[in-house]
Amino acid sequence: MTDCPECGAADCQARFDEFLALEFSDAGYGAVHHLTVAAYMLQHSSRLTRQGWLEMRGLLREFLVENKPPGFIRRQNKDKVDSGKREFKIKSKTGEHIISKSTWTKTICDVRAENAEVYCADVTEWARAALEDGEKISEIR
Repeated sequence: MTDCPECGAADCQARFDEFLALEFSDAGYGAVHHLTVAAYMLQHSSRLTRQGWLEMRGLLREFLVENKPPGFIRRQNKDKVDSGKREFKIKSKTGEHIISKSTWTKTICDVRAENAEVYCADVTEWARAALEDGEKISEIR
């Protein structure tokens, strides 16, 4: 196992895949799916375009600071993120890092999955830390 060059955690992709499977198979775990994906993507900027990274950071802000529920966000952003209507790309085709290497306070490897309650609390804490760290980043390519 090697540390991820983007988030610094060991084997983060496998952990992300494991958590997605858990979230899709158990609604208790799935309650924080929107936070899992946004936090992970924010910490892995090579998967996103500049605008895509800014959108992920904005989504976390709406979820965590403005307390907007996922259903509301989906309705609010329906046209904005519709692939046939949006004026920007979300996913990067180049794999270049959008942000300089950052030290993240928490990563997906700080999330425990022993039960849904612990998992949801840990994912929320990780997402808050990712947002706070992400808002300190000023250089976005």
